Amino acid sequence: MKELKFKWGVIGTGGIANAFSEDIKKLDRHGVSAVLSRSIINAKRFSSSIQGCEGYTNMDEFLNKSNIDAVYIATPNTSHCNQTIETLNAGVPVLCEKPFSMNLKEAKQMVKASADNNTALLDAMWMRYLPHIEKICNIISDGTIGNIESLSACHGQNLRKSKNPRLWTKELGGGALLDLGIYVVSFAHMILGTPKSIIAKSVFTDKGVDAKTSMIFNYDNGAVANLTCSMYDSQPNRAIVSGSKGFIEIEPTFYAPTSFKIVLNEGKLISHPNKYKGHGLREQALELEKCKDMNLIESEKMTHSESIAVMKSMDKIRSLVGLKF
Repeated sequence: MKELKFKWGVIGTGGIANAFSEDIKKLDRHGVSAVLSRSIINAKRFSSSIQGCEGYTNMDEFLNKSNIDAVYIATPNTSHCNQTIETLNAGVPVLCEKPFSMNLKEAKQMVKASADNNTALLDAMWMRYLPHIEKICNIISDGTIGNIESLSACHGQNLRKSKNPRLWTKELGGGALLDLGIYVVSFAHMILGTPKSIIAKSVFTDKGVDAKTSMIFNYDNGAVANLTCSMYDSQPNRAIVSGSKGFIEIEPTFYAPTSFKIVLNEGKLISHPNKYKGHGLREQALELEKCKDMNLIESEKMTHSESIAVMKSMDKIRSLVGLKF
């Protein structure tokens, strides 16, 4: 058993919590030492495969007795705000799963709690922390493809057979926009910033959540972003950033570790193969450790103002399509 330098507490025992736990095993001396669940059976099931991990059902004991360095929140969307604030109030840094919050109001409350407690809070939009994304941002900043004219990104998965209630239940913040669309919206914000105007349309399930949503973001400089998400059909999950000198194509899946290519107008093609090993969730864990060590309450890779801006756009989209929680 490795000696843990950075001990994680995880709230939630679902698929993403397990994926995070597995991926950080690739880090030197990072690991999960505590898990919180509403059910002790689920807590024990989760911790049974992790040496030295204890299960809890009480939030106070989890925060105050487990000797954790940070908390990863991997619960349904509607729990993110309250669990984040309670953890921050205990002086424990938080990495909160996407979507960061249900709405702009919650996002502002979470950021305020981070500032009030001088404790790090990171938005776990894991795409933002990946090496290929950093390379792409540098290429765009260098002017390799010129001024950005347009962007397109899609995220569709055929989840019709999934019975996971967090996807389909309004009370849990379900729907394609919050679960899948957050990736394309965050990507557009990362490349082009806050849009001047938004157009959006959705198709709804009989439970009142969006099954698929399409969006067009317009910007002051004339750039346009075409974005789609769907829980009904599988899509290539590709992103293309087009500029005056060429374009970048991020091959499926754009938000996960992957390859990409640059195609310039004169025909030159530059390939960037994927050499990453693992899921990619561990990069955000390293970033939180860095923030804690440097006494920072936010990451430059996903600032609090950026999380707030993204949630503001998400609120606008929901208003346009009539998605209310």
